[in-house]
Amino acid sequence: MEEHHLGDYLTRYATQVRVRYRRAAESTYRPEGGQTWDLSVRGAWVEFPERVAARSALVVALDTPEGPLPLVAHVAWTCPAVHEPPYLHGLRFIGVTPYCRDRVQALLAHENPYRAARLYCGLAATCQRKGVQCPLMPSSIRDLSDRGMGLRIPEPVAPGTELCIWTATPFGQIAADAQVVWAGDTAQLPRGALYRHGLRFLRLDTSSDLPLQALLCGVR
Repeated sequence: MEEHHLGDYLTRYATQVRVRYRRAAESTYRPEGGQTWDLSVRGAWVEFPERVAARSALVVALDTPEGPLPLVAHVAWTCPAVHEPPYLHGLRFIGVTPYCRDRVQALLAHENPYRAARLYCGLAATCQRKGVQCPLMPSSIRDLSDRGMGLRIPEPVAPGTELCIWTATPFGQIAADAQVVWAGDTAQLPRGALYRHGLRFLRLDTSSDLPLQALLCGVR
């Protein structure tokens, strides 16, 4: 088994780190902080004690062994299904300098992330709304975890919609029932562009567990 290399900037690793945050226009951090659940040089999945609107600009400070590491972040999405704190958010880091990149990688190495929590990938897939005579839709899986995936679809699909998904991997087929948790900007995109969606697995086919774990563990 080959472990993922930490130079893979897009793959996220299961890392719980305390984080303070403030709005970009504010001068002081909020008194109550949050926590990461996965982390990469490019972004993180975090819990905050309050809901922060998508597209908000934040300054976050990761708690590292060498002291706080401040990073500018853009809120890519907020999970609408959570109605009580803590609230889940997806952050994308902006303007990461080589110094900050090295410190994030050092933090990941310190946490010993032997297994990817969210694997950046490009897998061709097929999805279908659950229902009678719903058409198949070609799609693309852009990131993958054992809890869900980031999926690109030719048309916007509303949060709460349930989908069936199939994708072929070198280790076998992954088939799952999933629910759309969030959808990206639904403004009209150029012809041929795909709409971004975040999905949570409801049921994973029993034969899909092995290929999924092989991908996440970096088997070659």
